[in-house]
Amino acid sequence: MLRAPSAVIRLVLLLLLQAALLGFAFEARAAEYIAAYRSEIQIARQGDVTVTEIITVNAEGHDIKRGIFRDFPLYMLDRQGRRQKVGFEVLSVTRDGKPEEWKTESISGGVRIYMGSQNTQLDRGLHTYELTYRTDRQIRYQENFDEFYWNVTGNGWMFRIDQASVVVQLPPGVKALNTDFFTGPEGATGKDARRTGSETAPGFVTTRALAPNEGLTIAIAMPNGSILPPSTAQQRGWLLRDNLNLMIALPALAVVALFYMWGWRRVGRDPPRGVVVPNWHPPEGLSPALVNYIDNKGFSGQGWDALSASFIDLAVKGYVLLEDLKKSIVIRRTDKPAAPDLPVGQMALLRQLGMANDKFVINKQNGEAVQSLGKLFRQAIEKENRGRYYRANTAYIVVGILLSVLSLAAMLVLGDLNPDLAGLLIMPAFFGLFWGGIAIRLAKSMRNRRSFSSRLGAAFSFAVLGFMGFAVCGAFTISLVESLGNGQWPLFVGVGGIVLLNALFFFLMGAPTPLGAKRMDEIEGLRLYLTLAEKDRMNMNGAPEMSPRHFETLLPYAVALGVEKPWSRTFETWLATAAAGAVAASYHPGWYSGESYGSFGESIGDFSSSMSSTIASTLPQPVASSSSGFSSSGGFSGGGGGGGGGGGW
Repeated sequence: MLRAPSAVIRLVLLLLLQAALLGFAFEARAAEYIAAYRSEIQIARQGDVTVTEIITVNAEGHDIKRGIFRDFPLYMLDRQGRRQKVGFEVLSVTRDGKPEEWKTESISGGVRIYMGSQNTQLDRGLHTYELTYRTDRQIRYQENFDEFYWNVTGNGWMFRIDQASVVVQLPPGVKALNTDFFTGPEGATGKDARRTGSETAPGFVTTRALAPNEGLTIAIAMPNGSILPPSTAQQRGWLLRDNLNLMIALPALAVVALFYMWGWRRVGRDPPRGVVVPNWHPPEGLSPALVNYIDNKGFSGQGWDALSASFIDLAVKGYVLLEDLKKSIVIRRTDKPAAPDLPVGQMALLRQLGMANDKFVINKQNGEAVQSLGKLFRQAIEKENRGRYYRANTAYIVVGILLSVLSLAAMLVLGDLNPDLAGLLIMPAFFGLFWGGIAIRLAKSMRNRRSFSSRLGAAFSFAVLGFMGFAVCGAFTISLVESLGNGQWPLFVGVGGIVLLNALFFFLMGAPTPLGAKRMDEIEGLRLYLTLAEKDRMNMNGAPEMSPRHFETLLPYAVALGVEKPWSRTFETWLATAAAGAVAASYHPGWYSGESYGSFGESIGDFSSSMSSTIASTLPQPVASSSSGFSSSGGFSGGGGGGGGGGGW
């Protein structure tokens, strides 16, 4: 009676064991793996290598759904350790003895061959793929022998390989001097294989299954001269292939640079400039806004500096009254009728201000009206003076941009760009734009200290030296990611250099007309006078004495030139002298209504920037655009030629 439960327990255990065995058997049947990996290689006397890879896989619909892919590296190291690009051409693909669809795509350092169709679902079970391709530059010409060093399977397969084998057919009449083989993961020196074949067709076969990311590599030494050395024509072709980026990027950069230099020498060089002497009168016929326009070859600060100077000039002349210059600006029209000889920009402003006592408020609530007013103001001045004082030579810039776009397209399409580094090209492009902007700002900042040609030379030298520094640092950085493919630095230099040239010559290509050069000399003389120290001004023969009227007359021009601070300090210093006498105690600008002049005078040096920034802050803000991102992946490992790996898709 006590034995019955024991029999039941044994029966249950037996059933559980059978279920477990069935489960293991099911898992074994459901696994995806490479049952056999056979490679048949023919080496031609000229050095070309034709490879047929016969790969039998077990597909279960997990990773292998439509087919398999094979990754093949396009780069290897020669005997000197230099990176060289090998040729690769797919000749045929079959599956289970029938032609199979295939396609290729570029990946990091090589090419990926997809075998199968997007519209075909594989049946479960064993399938045999036969991939035939041709490659070159796989022979190493050693001192005492010619060597074929070949990674048969590659170390990048995602499946185990039950058995790998290879047979290498040497050129007619050539026998192997020595052979060797290695198995295991990257860098391993395992010997889990055996030699087969003959001296003229040596073969190798593994003696154990290769785990994922393990491979078989072979080496065959042949007598010197077994493989013909490359011809001169081949060497030239290989030199171009190895240095394709250099051969494309640097000439493209040179073409853009030569065009811009030719265009600059033709139309961008400034006419001869005269001697600059201090000038205490505004240039005849030039309003403050026009002085700003000529001096900056277009308006500075998007035209708000010129607008501020014009409002101050209108106020000094009695056409408007300025009120409250802190959080907002109120411009009130007086009853003084507009003179017929008013500058066009100021006349446009008065028409928009309306009748006597009408006011125009500059604040955020009125931002669109401020923007519209500024646009009308700028258009009125540009329409009357476009091309009169300065020629932008836009046609040359447009041609230069088109030539740059074509050059960049040639570099990216014809060059050998590593896909993993494609996104990083934004870095040299940004640097070129950024450094060009710094160089231009440097040139503009030196306008008070050097001649115009010296400033341009300094800007160009600054840009070139800076970019050379970037190129050295960039080449060093790229060398750190050699595993992603070196030889990319010419593309980085080319992209950054072309962007830098466009940023730089956008500024350099424009040139003043002879009349513009004469006016610039007069403006420079006025700037020199406005920034002179008081003791230097007093030593000038014929210079007018400082007075409220003299100060107010030149204040709009000082604002237009961005030198209102030294000019205001000069006036404040004069007010503090005994010569000012009662004027200092009673002075209050009649064109300003607000705080007492005491506090106004202390901040008058910040008047222009405060007014311009107040105007700019009232404008409607643009709507931010969405950003996009990108990512890429891929990679190879393995020794010698060949290698790569693969998987299912």
